Amino acid sequence: MKLSAGLLAVLVGCAAASQPHAEVFILPAIDTSSPPAITPSLARLLLLQRLASSGQEPSLQDVPNGVDSENAVSLLNRFGKSIPPLFSGAKTSRPSQLVLMLENMNKEQMGELRKALGMSPALTIADPPADTSHKDLVELDLYRVGALDGNKCSVQQVANPLENCWGGKHSAVARYRISEDPEVLQQLAKQLKQLVQLSKYGDLQTTIVALPGSKGSGKWTDEQQELRRRQAEQVISAINQTAKHPQTASSVKAEPVSYPSSGRVQSCYDSEAACNEATRNCTGHGSCMDKFASGGGGKAKDKVACFSCHCQATRSEKGSLTHWGGASCAKQDVSVPFWLFAGFTVAMIGIVSMSIRLLFNVGEEKLPGVIGAGVSRSK
Repeated sequence: MKLSAGLLAVLVGCAAASQPHAEVFILPAIDTSSPPAITPSLARLLLLQRLASSGQEPSLQDVPNGVDSENAVSLLNRFGKSIPPLFSGAKTSRPSQLVLMLENMNKEQMGELRKALGMSPALTIADPPADTSHKDLVELDLYRVGALDGNKCSVQQVANPLENCWGGKHSAVARYRISEDPEVLQQLAKQLKQLVQLSKYGDLQTTIVALPGSKGSGKWTDEQQELRRRQAEQVISAINQTAKHPQTASSVKAEPVSYPSSGRVQSCYDSEAACNEATRNCTGHGSCMDKFASGGGGKAKDKVACFSCHCQATRSEKGSLTHWGGASCAKQDVSVPFWLFAGFTVAMIGIVSMSIRLLFNVGEEKLPGVIGAGVSRSK
């Protein structure tokens, strides 16, 4: 009995070792002599970081259990998308992000993909998750951070972020089951030259995840991440139920929650409706107005309509006043507090320097000659 149990354990270990790894290719290519093997949870964190819209990037709470935070940050700095400095002077345009998940591939197809790309994988995923878990990753995680459903576009359209099906978004993810539609590999091979050129120009970065067929029970998340995902789903469902059953007029009025626009915000729109839709009513912090309209509300002669957000200040329940700015009024205007703080600092520095100078001048004055005033000459 003990011998059979030992043989069973050895067979299970051999089966796990023979399980092919998933391969991750990144354009532009990252020089890796020996691609590191990461867990599915770390791969999920990397995909979230690449596809997340501004302000929705993963936090330290998304780091898988048993993984050092410094190692996770080092992995994201090396293989994730580059984030410009917080106080960078010039406006830098971030490249769009595309993730292509090629599922249920066999060894021959993965070899063809590697040959067509002409490069080695940047990463490998050890013990890839089961085929049934890929849908949850895309729909419950990647869509949540603002990624577009790339399967609404064709392979040719999803490879170009300027296509209309992108809808002005900066990130997209598409899933293809190669076992059911092997022609996707041929269509993708035709677009590789374009994807490489876009990555060199800084317009689009592409991440291709080649997943072999797996019928195991593995998942993209660990237990703690799965618990947080379910809690987030419960919160979302509770919000939807609250929206279906609004409060009565006598109840306390809740403060509206504003979400910034995730697409590119233009400087001018042809109509007020288009401006409100693109900026989500100026994020609730202003209103769309025509720049060239006259004071009486009419349009100036020979002027094209140019609707943009006119930001307004808001006051919280505690009485604090907040000023807003930006193309969609989604950024806090900190210029007034900054100048108040700067002016107060300069004034205090002036007062202190004048006080020190006054004390120095008083100390430099000569003492009066009164030492020998009361001494008389003896006769």
